[in-house]
Amino acid sequence: MFFRYLREPTATDLMPSRDGFKYLEYGMMALGWVPQAIDKKYLCIYKMWTMFVICLAGYLPVGLCITYVKEFSTFTPGELFTSLQAGFNAPAAFTRGVISFLNVWRLMELKKLLDEIDKRCVTEEERILVHRAVIRGNKIYLLYQFTYSIFVTLTYLTSVCRGLTPWRVYNHFIDWRDGPWSLLSASFIEYIIMSSGVYYNQMTDVYPLIFGFALRSHLQLLCTRIESLRTDPSMSEEQNYVALRGCIGDHKLILKICDLMRPCISQTTFVQFLFVGLLFGLTMINLMFFVDLWMGLASIAYIIALFFQTFPFCFTCNLIESDCEKLALALFQSKWVDAPRPYKSALIYFLQNVQQSIRFTAGSIFPISLDTNIKVRLKICH
Repeated sequence: MFFRYLREPTATDLMPSRDGFKYLEYGMMALGWVPQAIDKKYLCIYKMWTMFVICLAGYLPVGLCITYVKEFSTFTPGELFTSLQAGFNAPAAFTRGVISFLNVWRLMELKKLLDEIDKRCVTEEERILVHRAVIRGNKIYLLYQFTYSIFVTLTYLTSVCRGLTPWRVYNHFIDWRDGPWSLLSASFIEYIIMSSGVYYNQMTDVYPLIFGFALRSHLQLLCTRIESLRTDPSMSEEQNYVALRGCIGDHKLILKICDLMRPCISQTTFVQFLFVGLLFGLTMINLMFFVDLWMGLASIAYIIALFFQTFPFCFTCNLIESDCEKLALALFQSKWVDAPRPYKSALIYFLQNVQQSIRFTAGSIFPISLDTNIKVRLKICH
């Protein structure tokens, strides 16, 4: 059943961290990004599908540019701004999608590392927390799928009802002005082309967010383990020392996971920040001055989609930094004062490392945070 990865936890049925990326992986498979999951006898067909989707998403910015050159004078202001929303976003979405496609191997490696860190979740409480993080990750994907699909579908339906094509993507074979059937055919082709570009965008937007939630769940579990150090009177000092070293190993593994994902997140978010402020400004101008009621609803859906592109992950990065601060505080406040010398030495080493927060940057230039997200929007809008 498709929704089995949203099931509530039970003592005998708990999901591992890797299942939090299940729906994301289904989406990537639909776009042709995951040949590793395809049977060898269908691999050739699947690669052809991959190239077909890439061509569709790649034609979107090209087709829009041809339209602007050939038919610019035929646009009304509302049609122009609606088309420009896609015109500016299309090359960014395609670029980010290609970057994510080339880095899909990181998802496979990430799942292996998550399996390794899941081995440390030995109690039922810890495994239930992981299970709930899995549910959260899959719900996030479905929420993004719904939001992005609503924008594309609303724009498509409202344009066809008004007797226009949605984005005026250049079509050499069908002139939408030739009659109702030509309009419907051209509009549906545009809908397919735009959907490929939008779903490229969706994958790159939701991928780091699900990763961020999975990372936070393991940071919180590590914080709980640190708080419990030397609190069990039945454990010997040697056992306490082994528990501390286990926490150090968990932290190293978390840093390894971050290092694995950092290059992909840095590149895609940098491209995203370059365009999102401009798109937000164009959509607001269109919404305030040029659209009717139904096109206004589509523009509002687009604005919501723009917020979904940057705000959630920027906010998650702030929360990750806060979790790192709690980690350092929990370690400092743990019961180490009367511990043996080897334990204190290891704790000092650990404390020096956890005081360095986990941070992600866009293009290795500026930090990914709410502050950056707000500044990017406001400066470009002004």
